Amino acid sequence: MKLMMAMLIFTLFTLSVRAEIFRDNFNDGDLQGWTFIKGAEDGGIENGELVLGSPKVLDETKVEVEAEVMIAVDGIISSDYDVSVSLKISKRVKRVGGGPAIGLRAHIHPLLEPWTVDLEEDERNKDSLIYLYGRSYRFFLGNVHIEDNIHIQDIRNLKRGVAAIIQHMKVDMRGDELEDGVGIFFGNELHTFQLFDFELHKWYRLKILAKGNRFQYFIDDKKMLDFLDDTYAEGRIYLSSGWGNRVHFDDFEVQYEALAVQSRKQLTTTWGEIKGDFH
Repeated sequence: MKLMMAMLIFTLFTLSVRAEIFRDNFNDGDLQGWTFIKGAEDGGIENGELVLGSPKVLDETKVEVEAEVMIAVDGIISSDYDVSVSLKISKRVKRVGGGPAIGLRAHIHPLLEPWTVDLEEDERNKDSLIYLYGRSYRFFLGNVHIEDNIHIQDIRNLKRGVAAIIQHMKVDMRGDELEDGVGIFFGNELHTFQLFDFELHKWYRLKILAKGNRFQYFIDDKKMLDFLDDTYAEGRIYLSSGWGNRVHFDDFEVQYEALAVQSRKQLTTTWGEIKGDFH
């Protein structure tokens, strides 16, 4: 009887963990449910498709270069995802990275968490929203150097395919509190790569499954990547392009676990405590 009561209590807890679905075919002409993180001036809906181009910015030497566009799904912070999207590349440049990307489990560095509320609510800090996505798994179609000791500009040794990147953020600060002079640095680590000779102006259906520490990537139902990694446990989701590329997205869908009350770790702990109380 006590065990049955324990099972009932645990069932009530687990009801708080539910599957949610967010879909957008972009036919309504608006981007409700999305927020531009970077490059809003060169992204939007065209003919029922989300199109991300390449905004112009000034580099450190005041030379105009093409940069990145990033748009995020609002309000989804989860650990497990089932993401699908159709895309085609209408313009591609030969450089490392920069192709269409799907970012999963994106989150801010713990040292910057005190800024989170301000970044989301203060319009003046909108350009700093990128910090909320500084650590993530990034899956993209594009060009990669997979050999060591190759000069970054040597396009003869670029490999075209699909890659899984772990995006890192390093915070350099003096003392115990954030100051105006805090240094924030981004870096990418190539985790897994698979050759894939994609074509321009051709639609592909991409799908990523992220379940616990396992990640699987499919293109038109063909498995391209399958690997294990424990670097990041949960976070947000985004789409991106840029650096001279132009990408069209359509029929986006994400299924994810919404934790209304407690995280999975908390539920596991709670179940252990319940069982302990009845022994």
